[in-house]
Amino acid sequence: MGIKRVKSFRVEGDSEAFSRGGRHLRLLGVAVVFSLVFAGTLLLAHAETYTLTLKWGSYGDSNGQFKYPYDVVVDGSGNIFVADTYNHRIQKFTSDGNFLKTWGAYGTGDGEFNYTMGVAVDKEGNVYVTDACNHRVQKFTSDGKYLTQWGTLGEGDGQFKYPYDVTVDSSGNVYVADSGNHRIQKFTNTGNFVSKWGSYGSGNGEFNYPHGIALDRAGNLYVADYNNHRVQKFTSNGDYITQWGSPGTGNGQLSNPKGVAVDATGDIYVADYWNNRIQKFTNNGAFLATWGTRGNGDGQFSTPKGVAIDSSGNIYVADTGNSRIQKFSVEPTSGTAFVDSAKLSPGKPVYAILPAAAFAVVIAAWFLNRRKRPLREQEC
Repeated sequence: MGIKRVKSFRVEGDSEAFSRGGRHLRLLGVAVVFSLVFAGTLLLAHAETYTLTLKWGSYGDSNGQFKYPYDVVVDGSGNIFVADTYNHRIQKFTSDGNFLKTWGAYGTGDGEFNYTMGVAVDKEGNVYVTDACNHRVQKFTSDGKYLTQWGTLGEGDGQFKYPYDVTVDSSGNVYVADSGNHRIQKFTNTGNFVSKWGSYGSGNGEFNYPHGIALDRAGNLYVADYNNHRVQKFTSNGDYITQWGSPGTGNGQLSNPKGVAVDATGDIYVADYWNNRIQKFTNNGAFLATWGTRGNGDGQFSTPKGVAIDSSGNIYVADTGNSRIQKFSVEPTSGTAFVDSAKLSPGKPVYAILPAAAFAVVIAAWFLNRRKRPLREQEC
C-alpha cells in the first residue's frame, strides 16, 4: 500500500479540460483560438494553485487499503476518518496518512455495518456513521467504541431509507441525508427526532436523492441534490435560501454531485461525481475554481464521492473509484494574463478567458470526455 508524497503541480480555475494529452490539447487549443477571433471582451476568472501533497490507499481489505471509500472527514485534532464502504468499516489515520485504527465488519449488530456511506465527527470527537443498508445511524467514540444507534427502515419520523450522509453542528445537533425518502432529518446527539424537511421533486426545498451534506459556521446546511444536479442551501431549521447548478460539464454545472464541504472562509467544495472533478463556489453559488479529470494519475479522479477540509485549509478527497485518499493544499495565484497558446498546457495558469472561448471549452470538454460510464452503484 504505502504512502506516497508527490511533487507539486498546478491546476487552475477554468482549466479542467487542459490535461488530456497532446492530440486532445491541440484540438482544444484550436477551438479556443477560433473563438478568440470572434470575441473581444475579457472575463476574469478565479485562479488558484492546488498542490497534491499526499495520497494513500489502494484496493484491498488490509489496514490502510480501501474498497471504494465514499466519505472522508477531519476531526479537531487533524485525524482523518474514512468510510471504507465496501469493506463495511471505518478507518482512522493521521493527517499524514499513517494508519491508526479500524473498526466494523459486515453485519447488523452493534458496531457492524452494511455499507458505511457517510461519516461525521462532533466537537467532542464522537464519530457518527450512516449505516446505509441497515437504515440507521451509529455513534462511536473516536477510537471506535460503540455508543448508540437510531433508525429503522421506514418513512416515519426518525426512520430512514438508505441514509447517505451525516453532519453535526456546533450545538451537537445531527443532520442526516435520508436519501431514499428525499428529505433531511435533524436529531439531538442521542438520536431524538427534532425536525425534517424535503420531499421528492425538483422545486425549491425538494430533493431527488440528497447525498452529501455540510454545515458552515453560521449553521447553514448545504445539500448535494444528486439527481437534480444542484446544491441547495438552507437554514439550520430547513428554510430554503438558495441553490445553484444544472446538468452539464461547464464551470458551475454538475453531473450528480456527491460530497460537499465548507472551508473556514465559507467557500463550498463539491465532489462533481460523473465529471470527475472538484468544484469550488462561494457560499451563494458563484463559481470560483475547478480541478480534476478522469484517471488514476496524481490529481486525477475516478468518481470522487467525499470531500473534507481541515483547519489549515487542506482538502481531502475520497477518490472512490481509485480506492484512495488524495490531499491537496491551495494557494491564491495573483496576476492577470490573456489566453494564448502557451497557456494551454498542464500546469500553466489561465487567468482570463473570453466568453466565447469558455463556451468552446465546455463543448470540447464534453466531446473529449465522452466515455462508457462505470456500472451503477450497488444497491442494498
